[in-house]
Amino acid sequence: MSLSLLRRTTAVLAGAGLALAGCSGAEESTSSASSTSSTSSSVSATSTTTSQSSEGITVTDIVGRTVTLDKLPERIILGEGRGVFATGILDKTDPLEHIVAIGSDLKANVPDYYTHFVNQFPEVESLPEIGHIAKGDVTVENLVSLNPDVILFTKDQYDAAQTTGLDKQIDDAGLTYIVTDFRQHPLENTTRSMEIFGAVFGHENEAAAFNKEWQQTVDSIKAKATPDGKSVFVWRAAGVSDCCGTWNNSNISELVNAAGGKNIGDSILDGESGAVTPEKVIEQNPEVIIATGGDWSAKKDKEGNPVGYIALGYDISADQAQASVNAGPDLQPGFDTLQAVQTGDFHAMWHQFYNSPFNYVALLQIAKWVNPEAFADIDVAAAWKASQDTYSPVSAAGTFFSTAEAK
Repeated sequence: MSLSLLRRTTAVLAGAGLALAGCSGAEESTSSASSTSSTSSSVSATSTTTSQSSEGITVTDIVGRTVTLDKLPERIILGEGRGVFATGILDKTDPLEHIVAIGSDLKANVPDYYTHFVNQFPEVESLPEIGHIAKGDVTVENLVSLNPDVILFTKDQYDAAQTTGLDKQIDDAGLTYIVTDFRQHPLENTTRSMEIFGAVFGHENEAAAFNKEWQQTVDSIKAKATPDGKSVFVWRAAGVSDCCGTWNNSNISELVNAAGGKNIGDSILDGESGAVTPEKVIEQNPEVIIATGGDWSAKKDKEGNPVGYIALGYDISADQAQASVNAGPDLQPGFDTLQAVQTGDFHAMWHQFYNSPFNYVALLQIAKWVNPEAFADIDVAAAWKASQDTYSPVSAAGTFFSTAEAK
């Protein structure tokens, strides 16, 4: 895909009132010019490269597009609000520097983190929210009005734009964007995405320091992981929706495979993610189950009733988490008979590890769950606290991992 790099005009504004049904991301070049070329549409076929000079930066993003800005951007839109997980790594004291708008997902999907973040940085509440891109409530006109220098898209948003043809509409509006990914393929794209964030925000050294620790951790797990380990079912957002959402060698399931587990979704699902029937899970009878949970007390089902969920996250005590994960198998009839439940191998982790640079801490815990003997020396609680003390503006207070008692 080739981007036309047009400067804003009144004519562009007049024609830009287009609803973004699946994706939204934009850059308005005001005092800075930019150029973009498409080198590849394959994530796996290209590596991220960044360069910086007194005249600006050049970035090759996750999908192989090369984007050049003639100076460091001063007005940045985070297409996904959870991008503050990354900006906090770059600058704990001012993670909102240069951000002029964010996606609505941070407040809506991570209320526990958002509450703590607001306490530290109340100015986030005055930032315009561009909406939920996947829901189609974002308009090009609104993005143009925010006058950004660049917008950071996620790979999911980019995929949706290509599917609907919105990438062409964005190009025609003269908007420039850069694609990152912490969710689809974390092992491949986390350090690449942090490198992009570091270049865009002018914190390349901080990004490099984080990437070094991230890579050392991942390499240490891969070196000790044994192939053909225990069978594992990753139960996405257990209880929140109809059973049973999971992944096919992507996202958290990718971490399972890297840690030496055998993710059962790989042989069942055709796409990156999808649903497996409860009957199929019972038939597979996995040796380990890893459910994801969060603070979803405000969520309702289609009838308006509170959803079932496993409570994990900020302000969740260890006792609360333990009681919740103990009841986790009861969220789906028949799961109490599974061997993982019977042997005490029903575990749960904070859902937001699925879309965060701190996925390497989740990898540590998964490794210990899948092969406790090989990884007995890992202190996950200490690793999580150290990561937050070093790289996060929000403290690590809460419970982010828990294991159910054997039935």
